[in-house]
Amino acid sequence: MSVILPRSIEQMAERRASEAGFRDVASYLAHLIAADARDASDNALESALLEGLEGDGEEWSAETMRAECRAALAAARKDA
Repeated sequence: MSVILPRSIEQMAERRASEAGFRDVASYLAHLIAADARDASDNALESALLEGLEGDGEEWSAETMRAECRAALAAARKDA
């Protein structure tokens, strides 16, 4: 994949990658993308938990929640 960034953002990414100890900007960007995917998964889980707390008292299924979280994460990855 090739990404073209404005020079100011490229310089900032180079600086941040170096400060954080990454070997190059590509590694830094991969880390940021992975963190974004984890955040999406965390947000899906939080939404599911809140929905359960506010729900109508249906029985809770850990496997159903896992499946919904996996589906939300897969959708987030697909959209990225």
